[in-house]
Amino acid sequence: MKYLLRVLFVVALLCGGSGFAHADGVDYRMTVLDPPTCEMGNTFCQEFDGNDTLTTVNLSTAACNSVGINLGPNATPYGCFVLSNFSGQTIDSLTLHFLLAPLDDQPAGCDSQGQSGLPSGLDVVSCTNNEATGFYDLIFGGGPGVPTGNNLIVFEQGADPADFQGGNGTVGVTPEPDSLLLFSTGVMMAGLYMSRRIWTTARK
Repeated sequence: MKYLLRVLFVVALLCGGSGFAHADGVDYRMTVLDPPTCEMGNTFCQEFDGNDTLTTVNLSTAACNSVGINLGPNATPYGCFVLSNFSGQTIDSLTLHFLLAPLDDQPAGCDSQGQSGLPSGLDVVSCTNNEATGFYDLIFGGGPGVPTGNNLIVFEQGADPADFQGGNGTVGVTPEPDSLLLFSTGVMMAGLYMSRRIWTTARK
């Protein structure tokens, strides 16, 4: 009887340990990177032309590898979504939504630490589990932004990218200053400066 109790105690410990391990099995971190433009013919790069709605956001390891993010064979699962900015504007915010259920409603971990030598283009605003809608609400904004002609990469590590389902989002932009407007403003300021000097000289 004494030995039986010891065996049951050990079995209980093992069962409890495996249960705790499963609870953290799909934790993940997510960040938004700003690498150079995509290579010609890279089909993983989705073009952003200024339409602020992303109806479909899918993550894949292949998309990461296509832009040089390769964590090696022993790395935890990882995936990417690549958006090439051809809008003529700077991307200054990004809001993403993914279904909670496929990821077991695990807490989201977002950061702006960069990855694989690439800097983050956007900072973290908030990453929350929205139980009312059944979606993660992942919001990024601020930071240097992603200028036109550059890529935006959504990178996640720690969960199978196939578990990020129902993905969609919205993109916020800041218009680039028009070059003719900048030139006109410069000429006007120079003209005001010169007219003031001429008027001051004439008065003397």
